[in-house]
Amino acid sequence: MTQENRSNSGPRIPVPMTLNNALPYTPFTSVTPAGSVPCLANVPEITAQTSIFQLPEQQQIQSRQTFDLLNTVPQSEQHAALVESHLRSLRGYLNTPDMQPLNFEVPAVFNSLPTIHVPIAAHVPSFGLGKFSERLMIESDVSFQYSIERREPPPLRSGSDHPDIPLVNILRTVQEAPSFQVPSVKSVPTQEPEAVGHYDELAKLSPQETLQGVNGELQCVQHQIKRQKMEKPDKSVAAKQANHAPQAKTPMGTLPTLLTEVNNDAGQPQDQCLSPMPILDSAQQQKNLNADISIQPPQTPSYALSEMSFAKPCPSSTTSHGSASPAIESESVSMKRKYPDDTKPAIGTTPDELTSKARAVLDALQSLIETIFEADDNSERDTSGVERGLSTLWVVGGPETEPLLANDAEIRLEGGLRRAISNKIYHDVPLDDILRLQKICMRSIRNASEIAWKGTNGLIDCQDSEVFTAISLTDNALKACKTITRTMLGDREEKQICSEDIMKEIVDFVSNLLEGLFIPLIPALTEMDQLMPYKKLVVGIAQETIRVLNLLYQLLAVQDLSESVITRLEFFSINIIFAENATKEKDSYLGSSSIENLRLATMDILAQVFASYPSQRTFVLGEILSSLEKLPVSRLTARQYRLVGGGNIQLVTALILRLIQTAGSTDSRNLRLSGSTNFNLETMTAEEKEIEVKDRDVFMQVFQKCNAEAIKSSTDVVNFLVERAMKSTKSGDAPYRVLLDLFTEDFITVLEYPEWPGAELLLRCLTMHMIGCANGETYGSQVNSMSLDLLGIIGVKLLSLRNYPATMPDLTSVSSKKDVEKIDSIASSILLYLHKSQLVDSTVKSSYGYFFSTWASLLGNFLEGDSADAILGSVRKLIRAVSDNSWASKEDFADDSPAAMKSKYDQYLKLLPLWKLYDRVMSEILRALDHPRIVSRTKGLRVLGLLLAKDPSILGNVNVMDSVSSRLRDSSPQVRDAAVDIVGKYILVKPEVTKKLYPILCERAGDTGTGVRRRVVKLLKDVYTATEDVEIRAQIGDRLLRRLEDSDPGVVALAKKTLEELLYGPTCSLPEADDLGFRTEINTRISILLQIRDKSESSARLVQMLTLHVFEESDGSAHTVHQAQIILKAIIENLFEAVIDWTDTKKTSLQSLFGLLSVFAVASRSLFEADQLVALQSYLDDTKTDACTFYVLLIFRNVLPGVGSFRPKFLIEVQQSLLKRLTKFTLKELSEAVPCLRDISNMLKDTRRLAVTTGSCLKSLYKFRDVLLRGQLTNADPRVVRLLHLLGHLGRYCSLDSHKEILEEQALKGKGRTLSEAIILALQVFTRPNAAAGIRRTAVRNLGMIAIANPRLFLEPSIIKILDAALDSGDMDLKDTVIKMFNEFLAYEQARADDAVKKRGGSDKKVDVAVLQGEAKNFSADSVCSSLMQLYLDRILAIALGSEDERAFSAILLVERIVRQGYANPRNCIPVLVALETSSRPVVRSLALELHQTLHEKHESLIEGAYLEGVRAVLDYNRRIDPKRNSTMLDENLKPLYSVIKSSRNTRKKFIGAVTKAMDFDASKFVEEQLDSTISHLIYVSYCARNIACLDFSTVEEPHHTVYALDQIIGSTGMSVLYMITDYQNQLSQLSGTEATATSANLQGLTICCATLYAIWQLRQHIKRLYNLAEQNCRTYQPSKSAKDTRPISKISGYDEHLQLEDFCLQEAFDNDDKNLAILERTKYILAALDNSF
Repeated sequence: MTQENRSNSGPRIPVPMTLNNALPYTPFTSVTPAGSVPCLANVPEITAQTSIFQLPEQQQIQSRQTFDLLNTVPQSEQHAALVESHLRSLRGYLNTPDMQPLNFEVPAVFNSLPTIHVPIAAHVPSFGLGKFSERLMIESDVSFQYSIERREPPPLRSGSDHPDIPLVNILRTVQEAPSFQVPSVKSVPTQEPEAVGHYDELAKLSPQETLQGVNGELQCVQHQIKRQKMEKPDKSVAAKQANHAPQAKTPMGTLPTLLTEVNNDAGQPQDQCLSPMPILDSAQQQKNLNADISIQPPQTPSYALSEMSFAKPCPSSTTSHGSASPAIESESVSMKRKYPDDTKPAIGTTPDELTSKARAVLDALQSLIETIFEADDNSERDTSGVERGLSTLWVVGGPETEPLLANDAEIRLEGGLRRAISNKIYHDVPLDDILRLQKICMRSIRNASEIAWKGTNGLIDCQDSEVFTAISLTDNALKACKTITRTMLGDREEKQICSEDIMKEIVDFVSNLLEGLFIPLIPALTEMDQLMPYKKLVVGIAQETIRVLNLLYQLLAVQDLSESVITRLEFFSINIIFAENATKEKDSYLGSSSIENLRLATMDILAQVFASYPSQRTFVLGEILSSLEKLPVSRLTARQYRLVGGGNIQLVTALILRLIQTAGSTDSRNLRLSGSTNFNLETMTAEEKEIEVKDRDVFMQVFQKCNAEAIKSSTDVVNFLVERAMKSTKSGDAPYRVLLDLFTEDFITVLEYPEWPGAELLLRCLTMHMIGCANGETYGSQVNSMSLDLLGIIGVKLLSLRNYPATMPDLTSVSSKKDVEKIDSIASSILLYLHKSQLVDSTVKSSYGYFFSTWASLLGNFLEGDSADAILGSVRKLIRAVSDNSWASKEDFADDSPAAMKSKYDQYLKLLPLWKLYDRVMSEILRALDHPRIVSRTKGLRVLGLLLAKDPSILGNVNVMDSVSSRLRDSSPQVRDAAVDIVGKYILVKPEVTKKLYPILCERAGDTGTGVRRRVVKLLKDVYTATEDVEIRAQIGDRLLRRLEDSDPGVVALAKKTLEELLYGPTCSLPEADDLGFRTEINTRISILLQIRDKSESSARLVQMLTLHVFEESDGSAHTVHQAQIILKAIIENLFEAVIDWTDTKKTSLQSLFGLLSVFAVASRSLFEADQLVALQSYLDDTKTDACTFYVLLIFRNVLPGVGSFRPKFLIEVQQSLLKRLTKFTLKELSEAVPCLRDISNMLKDTRRLAVTTGSCLKSLYKFRDVLLRGQLTNADPRVVRLLHLLGHLGRYCSLDSHKEILEEQALKGKGRTLSEAIILALQVFTRPNAAAGIRRTAVRNLGMIAIANPRLFLEPSIIKILDAALDSGDMDLKDTVIKMFNEFLAYEQARADDAVKKRGGSDKKVDVAVLQGEAKNFSADSVCSSLMQLYLDRILAIALGSEDERAFSAILLVERIVRQGYANPRNCIPVLVALETSSRPVVRSLALELHQTLHEKHESLIEGAYLEGVRAVLDYNRRIDPKRNSTMLDENLKPLYSVIKSSRNTRKKFIGAVTKAMDFDASKFVEEQLDSTISHLIYVSYCARNIACLDFSTVEEPHHTVYALDQIIGSTGMSVLYMITDYQNQLSQLSGTEATATSANLQGLTICCATLYAIWQLRQHIKRLYNLAEQNCRTYQPSKSAKDTRPISKISGYDEHLQLEDFCLQEAFDNDDKNLAILERTKYILAALDNSF
């Protein structure tokens, strides 16, 4: 066909576009009736080349279904209401007065039409609209206009040669570049002169009327052709003959030119343009009108790189996320329903019409091919480089190449081939034509293959023209690849079509493009400004490459390719999948969508290679696994593969699952069945039954083999991951540990999806592997922890599956027919669902095949047994499904939605082995709780906690509860902490078990682990809040109160805050007197406090301490204090009411009420009122309430001075009551009554009564003094004891020196100058040794009480003499009295100092001028304390080490005060503390260790020299306390000491050096010394050796330093002993029998030397073996030269750390000469060997 024919054909009238194709030119984003008005798209640069609409397929289908529903006739009232509702919403939106005119963009071919504003209401109902759309158009009034303004492409980047010339103009101009040449072509006119009249008429219409008119003309022509074909069947022959006739001028009203359908891959938006088709004659036009025409947006010629090709690149469709497969092609990326070509509904068509349609497609394709061949034959190159003839078909590739087929021609050609294949007429295309087309297209590929892409550097270094030309040629080559690949996809059997050489060149070209351009660009960021001008172009190339990859994926399924091609496909696919990502994926240069689509396309190729080429499976799987280390390990960036049902997983996870499922699938063509499915089961003959059995056996063998292959592949994957994860950590360089977690989580995520049945197999293999690791003895703690972690994650998922409603029966050999039918129904529905899904999504094909195989294998396991007949029916159904491809059309289920299938698949999972592994998983977790490793036990409890969080009822299991309970008493605080956490959370979830389990938590409140105590405090608070049982609350409150004296400040603060909230915090009700709820809550708190207070005196003291803490506003919580005051005042008020109303019938005792009141009185007197105190006066005289007297006195003493003014009468009455009962008070009551009398006397300003009472007591005591001096007071007279106590208290609390006259009145003149002096002199008499023991102790105690109030008395010679006599006496009770007196004195001084600090506290501290002037009166007590403690420190320490009874404990408490208050040199106390660290009493050990740690932190350098004395003190202390104590316990005596000093490198080195040096001895003097001395040293050396062996060395340096120090002893002393042994043996051999006997004494001394040295040598060898030290390293170690080596070291597992010394090293008698000589010989042998080695 010539140029002239085309010139005479008239203008090209654009064909109307479909709704979806027109949508990109509108301001709307959707045509979906979503129940609300549509939204306008606020996008400023929407052009005709791109679409902004990318909806998921499911949403498109759902939207279209809703739209179709609105356009149908209402079938119900609900349906009609829905239509009216949508109509009102849209009409209201469109008819809004403020509605702006809608601007519609016009494609290029409409540019000549004028802009016309036409109201929608003026239109006639549009042709082809539904009822709903038609009503909306008529009832709406919206103005709209078409914008015909053309947008210019973006300018070139700065620095280019042509900054102001658009990109398209540059690409259409010949550019001379080093390696590329851009073709120069003629532009094609868009309007012919003959078309002027026609366009004049069109100009009178609106754009929409124009489109409607053209649509009408098209329909008329189609109906006319149909009638002509029916009347004249041979019309097509004439039309064919007229194809080559000259074309007449087209009359008005007909359609002269048609745009052929553009190639558009499945799910791809239109992104290319068409050149004008050759003008056809009338017959050919009629034939083409019957073709399958798809109306596309008009396009511009693409013989050069078109503007549209890269202006707005559109993402390609993928095979993931539930979208359509590349194999399923659609016409556009519209929101209409997608049908495969062979299933599209054809309304009103007949077989003759379909044949005519196919013929029209074939004729159009052949015409295009002939045109291309004609142009190829006639193409010649002129001097300008422009082709002659049909020049629009070509683009010049370079100065030396043949012309290349233009983009437009490639698109038309590939589209024609696709339609021919879909209409099954591709076999009618001549083979030679196909081969020639391939040859022509190969020019583009070979031309572009010469481009050497160099990633980002190549783009940056080249000129703009070079880059644009390279991209243009690459785009052209990719379209050529699509055309050639399409020729190979048809149902042609000629092998020439699929040429190995062509395929190799295509794959090489794609591979080079991917590896040279895209892989370097994947990690690139948009921040690279040099690359931004090319971004749209490169992304467009990426989209075109994805389309080529999708076609290659389709080709792999239908064609056998060579191994070299397959290998190249594998390599570039793996490289793309594992390419490094950008550091910021959202800023990726290519865009995350393009990158993921590339990976999805290559993933499909890999999966298809795996499916089509079984020989490649091992290689593919191995390459994937070996590349896993390149994957990102961040959970956010790693999971980019979106699942249909929601959620994301790794792309590689999806790939591995597809490969596993493919390995477990088989093609039905591989089955060789004999057709037994056609037999009638009721009339089968024996022969037919035999055939059926044979078919069934073949069927089962095939699918069991498939199942075995899947298991093998899955095992390989799991083994690879686990083996490498075992050698790496989460924080290490290798990512396998994190990857294993990611893959496990991904498998769990898709476990319940029927589309991913392979997840069950992978999880099953992983679970079995982890069970083996958890149970294995050879694995380390790291592997054990990893296995428990994964078992916990898997166990939680299995537990959730088990908790689903149990509607699925189990499949066994004895299952009933009904159960089998139910199971079969569920499995069949899943199978049908997967079968239908694979028609839409090719990724489900492997899922269907694998599920089929597993279901068949599962049934095959139960073909023998009672359920065999029922199961046999299910097997027959599967065999029939394999034999009959149409089986799915015969099956139907009520609900096949994804949600329903997911529910059914959850039930189906219960049949599989993974579900049944739960019991084994739980068993391994419980087994871990008893593991010898601490980390394993802790991890096991943490994992069990995960399961309990999912289902708390697990802890109700007896075995589980027993295992957890045993861990609550574990030796490790970490394990106990984890166990406590489990029990606490279980109590909160199951309140009914609170009473049973809360004692366990209370017991752990005193745990030795700080972390455990903190956790328990938090959990107890939750339990307290959750329960209403007063007894439980009281028990919890008591345990929390004990934490107020915790050694850890953090625990103390937490307990204090918790108790304040629980006991004194705000109530839920209002604090009003008439508020019943408030009073009830206050009474509840009183009940709790009463129970706490009654538990012990310590509890009462702690309640008092807590109340004092509440009023300390150190944290600035004034509001909290105010709230607490309100609560406490209400509590006190209610307590007083209870006291007044108390009767014997009350459950609460009166003593408890007064006791709680006294606690609050001591804490804060401001809580009480004067009236309340007056109400208590009667209890001072009531002898019936003697039990309450102490608490009443305590209240009066603390409240009376600070409440305010009282009536004198009241005070006098109280004073008289106290004086009346003064001699009847107990000692405890007396300590409160005397201070109370003092305060009342001061308030009355009259102290004479007290002075008279004191004088009377003195006079009575002097009568007994004379009896004592006569030696007649031998018993402890109670009257004397009472008088001593009275005088002691009066002397301490009352200042009566102003009443000297009392001495004369009581005839005591000469007995002292003052009352105080008289009391002291009187008491001193009763401290004499000849006094009764009880009287002496009482006198000393009360004398000390007076001295506490007057500290200078302690330094009086007479008092010191009394104290010396008491501490030197043999009376341990008297010593204890003095110790307690000292303790009380230090406590009193500390409290006085604390009060002084509080009074001086604040920011406005004033300088004490008296102190600056030398006044030290206020500090005199400090010097007394220091002097007194230093004076008696040695005797105090001796008492502390003397025993382990309460007397020694009192001394220990005194030592604690001395150390903490700094009254003694810490160095003097360290040996005692080190010894006390080995006490059998835990409280003593804990206290000593705490003090030691404190001194070490403050005075490390001062006390380190005393550690050697501490070692000797430890030995003496343990031998004195319990000589028969277990030797194993003695071996670990130095562990507490070393645990303190090991943190300091210098201190521990000095300690090891000092201890080992103390083990050395002078051999020459040792033999001559007394045996007792030498045996004592041997015992010391043996003791040190056993303890050093058990020390916990943590660095490499420590054992080496120890061995070095021991070698120094062996090297020096050992050689001396060796010489002495040799000399002795020589002398012995020369002596006679009598003389030899005389030397036995020397033999014993020498034997003890040998035993001592042998113990040292055994210690050396033991440390070497225990820490696996090399002999060479031990000998080369030098402390002064060797570098600091702090690498961690641990003891060899399984090796006993206890040193087993020889018996002779432990004995204390060496009187057997024969044994002694044997010891000498043995020692000589070892020393000689060492001498040779050294």
